Amino acid sequence: MTGSSIDTPLDGLKVVDFTRLFAGPLCTMVLADLGAEVIKVESPGGDDARHFGPPFLGGEGMNFMALNRGKRSVVLDLKTEAGRTAAAKLVETADIVVENFRPGVAERIGIGEADLRGSNERLIYCSISGFGPAEELGRKPALDLILQALTGVLSRQGTQDGEPRLACITVADTYAAAQGVQGILAALYVRERTGKGQRIDVSLLEAILTAQAYRVICDPETMELPAFDDTIPYQAFEASDGKWLAIAVVSDANWAGLCEVLGADELTDDPRFSGNPARVDNRDVLIPMLSERIASRGRDEWLGLLEARGVPCAAVQDLTDLMADPSMLAAGVLAEVEHPTAGTIRTLGPAIHFSQTPSRTSPAAPRLGEHSEEILREAGLDQATLSACLGEDS
Repeated sequence: MTGSSIDTPLDGLKVVDFTRLFAGPLCTMVLADLGAEVIKVESPGGDDARHFGPPFLGGEGMNFMALNRGKRSVVLDLKTEAGRTAAAKLVETADIVVENFRPGVAERIGIGEADLRGSNERLIYCSISGFGPAEELGRKPALDLILQALTGVLSRQGTQDGEPRLACITVADTYAAAQGVQGILAALYVRERTGKGQRIDVSLLEAILTAQAYRVICDPETMELPAFDDTIPYQAFEASDGKWLAIAVVSDANWAGLCEVLGADELTDDPRFSGNPARVDNRDVLIPMLSERIASRGRDEWLGLLEARGVPCAAVQDLTDLMADPSMLAAGVLAEVEHPTAGTIRTLGPAIHFSQTPSRTSPAAPRLGEHSEEILREAGLDQATLSACLGEDS
């Protein structure tokens, strides 16, 4: 493949996707956006995320629709000999396999690395698990709530009265997907030099810890971690119109600018607030003072003043506000795709941008088994296996 013939970064690469739910499908959707051909292998019942809801879009769970753009769907019953034979046949010409079953399940149903590699020494096999090398935790379900509980996120998000709170974004799944993509791209680079593929293992546990990497470091004797609120002020405040704005003071210049805008120059010279360490130590005194002043004007007025002075700030808005912003659609941050039963759907566009080989906004998520026959025929299955997979009489 020459440079002039490449339309997208992963043009010409084939991915066989045995994943379901969240982390795995997001990983393979990014590969699809980067131009790879992604074949999604589903059980006869389909990816469980198809049934998560409400709400539903065109009869499909929104989680499924969001994470499976640009793929073709083939239904294989991996509990049958015909299904396993078909899966192995698909992988014979694949560059990448991704699975996210619980440990041991892939091997039990015949799609483990040893089962699929065969003579395909160029195959890159990526396994996304819940707990990875921390096998003693492997008996727990690797749900985002469980991982947030185990890794301190739930407690850090907690309220002042100590009630743990769930972070609304699925940190473990989304970052594990990103690490899966990173590992696959690195393995492709190695393969270009050696001609050989390899196995990649990433886990949701390590992903959610990596997402806290700037805090996970301490003296092993004292185990003292950086605080969640180690920068003050760095939070949302309510304005007089009941709307909220976020203000982030990350430098002495930001602090001076905030005090100037608030008409509180006396706070700049107050030794209790001179420097971030002092403000952290005296947060219980400072935050009520700032809140009272900010409650005296409307949000938009504050935003204009703060932005003019260079103080980091933003309106606190709902995600739906962003999704309705036409500038986000024009910029490609959001994209619209057509689905046969849901019609026009607005979703995220590709998040990685290239100057020479652009990512693509891939088509909407497939219906269950939409491409089964064409995929299996392309794989060159014999008629008996093809008929068995399609549920036809031999």
